[in-house]
Amino acid sequence: MKRSLPIALALASVGLVIGACNPFLTGEGLTNDPNNPTTATREALFMGVQATTWGQQESSVALTSCMWMQQCTGNGGRFVEEFGKYVIDENSHNFDFNSVYTGGGLIDIRKIEASAAAAPDSVFLGVAQIYEALVIGTAADVWGDIPYSQALNSNAPALDNQLAVYDSVQALLSRAIVNLNGAGPGPGDRDLVFAGDPAPWIEVAHTMKARYFLHTVEAAGAGLLGARTVAQVYADAIAEATLGISASAGDFAAFHGQATSERNVWFQFSQTTFGIDLVAGKFLVDLMNARSDPRRAEYFSLDGVGEYGGDDVNIGPLDPDSVSAVDGTRNSPTFRQRFVSYAENELILAEAYNRGTPANDALALTHLNTERAAAGLGSTAGAGVALLDSIMTEKYVALFENIEVWNDYRRTCLPAFTPYLTANGANPAYGDKVPGRFYYGANERNTNTNIPAPSAQLAANGFRNRNDPTACP
Repeated sequence: MKRSLPIALALASVGLVIGACNPFLTGEGLTNDPNNPTTATREALFMGVQATTWGQQESSVALTSCMWMQQCTGNGGRFVEEFGKYVIDENSHNFDFNSVYTGGGLIDIRKIEASAAAAPDSVFLGVAQIYEALVIGTAADVWGDIPYSQALNSNAPALDNQLAVYDSVQALLSRAIVNLNGAGPGPGDRDLVFAGDPAPWIEVAHTMKARYFLHTVEAAGAGLLGARTVAQVYADAIAEATLGISASAGDFAAFHGQATSERNVWFQFSQTTFGIDLVAGKFLVDLMNARSDPRRAEYFSLDGVGEYGGDDVNIGPLDPDSVSAVDGTRNSPTFRQRFVSYAENELILAEAYNRGTPANDALALTHLNTERAAAGLGSTAGAGVALLDSIMTEKYVALFENIEVWNDYRRTCLPAFTPYLTANGANPAYGDKVPGRFYYGANERNTNTNIPAPSAQLAANGFRNRNDPTACP
């Protein structure tokens, strides 16, 4: 948005600040401005867009989601614990909202797209469109109605209906697939994910289309998609995921280096004074312990007695020796965080076959067990509702630290855990439910009259977005 540009051009390399004093990610070079429109090439802009997008996917939105989903838990009495206990306001994720639009976000993505179209370079254009789809699709997931159609040409852009934004994202991904099948050198080695190869990007686009179809399932069930039915939504998800990521080598994953400003955001956070406040969530650890899940060592360290243990937000502080840190083998500066993956694609197919009309539990099991085998687990069995529980539980484990887990929970209410309760100190305004969205950023509300007051946001639809008409039990 025009009025925000001077503030946010410094954000192209993702400098994340939560609130006023608690840095999640800082480092040398994070306040540089590589996106001066009079000098920057589309290749230079693209480097900033990659860094910003990866930061968005790894930073405080993911941190908060991890705690709300009880994969992680906060302690220590500081902002991490407070966020985990649903203590949020319009300042909590202010930076995250701004970064959708400002330097390294939508404004620079659109510059890349315009430059690539003029070149013409259809491949570069298609890759940029996938980044736009992920940035805007995630924003719609988190905040619901968002500025989009007017975002870059108005000082007070209107909020587009969340479901209309999903339609736009679907259309954008369809155009990206066409462009990726076209001509042009593409970003080449400036593409730190696939080195400019359009083939894996095409698969990523199909998986993303399947993901965003799933995000409209509840809305279809509530009659909010016109004549579109739940069965049609699941059929569309199957059609797209069938063309989606076909092997883990095709995962859309960040690329991180050893330099301070290039490191994985979760690792950077673990090295700050706030990193010790984030520990393993008991619900996830107990699930993984029950089946001796080999991914425990990837996610967590052993606790003080040589086991894997987690903290329960409703029980309160436990003996530190019985709680694991979020400090497994993936807690590395160069770990490539996966944002859209083969595991997700297989489990999308599993859910859609299980929930589709007619249901095909045999195929659902095939895709579930294929993903389990890749994770080092044995095959399982089941049908109907019990099979859905197995599918969503596996996805909950497999997508550790991914924002998508929160979307899955809001859609299916699985796995079923106990939210942070009012009786234990939660804000009664949330009604013993996991909050369904974040507040819009304070900066946006202070300058855009279309943003409702926090009290109005809280009162609307039980603090849930349009695609989530009914809260989980």
